[in-house]
Amino acid sequence: MLRIAIVLILFAHGIGHSMGLLQLFKLAVINPAWKGDSWLLAGTAAPMIAVLGVVIWSAAIIGFSAAAAILLGWLPATCWVSVAVGAALVSLVGLFLFPTAFPTTSSIGAFVVNSAVLVAVLWGGFGPAQFAET
Repeated sequence: MLRIAIVLILFAHGIGHSMGLLQLFKLAVINPAWKGDSWLLAGTAAPMIAVLGVVIWSAAIIGFSAAAAILLGWLPATCWVSVAVGAALVSLVGLFLFPTAFPTTSSIGAFVVNSAVLVAVLWGGFGPAQFAET
């Protein structure tokens, strides 16, 4: 049961990054304060910033979906650490570069999930082995 809960959290967190894509492609207004810009990349051409946003949000979606699939046993467990840590770091970079892309509560929640993944995997040794059938 715990495995399914963690899988759902990882998958939902990954899919949540689609809000950035929806806003970049002007399919939805997720946070009216965000105009697709980055405070750190001020002066960079808007299309370049948009491409970076698409890459970051897409990588986070794929990464967290893959992490969920690893916990379900659908992908090799040997990929767990690199996929889970990579997805969390990419998501944190996105939050850092585009802090107003999401509503504040979503950004805080994303920060908490990303931090929990990093702590659990890097310091707690959490991974698919905890759910191995004996």
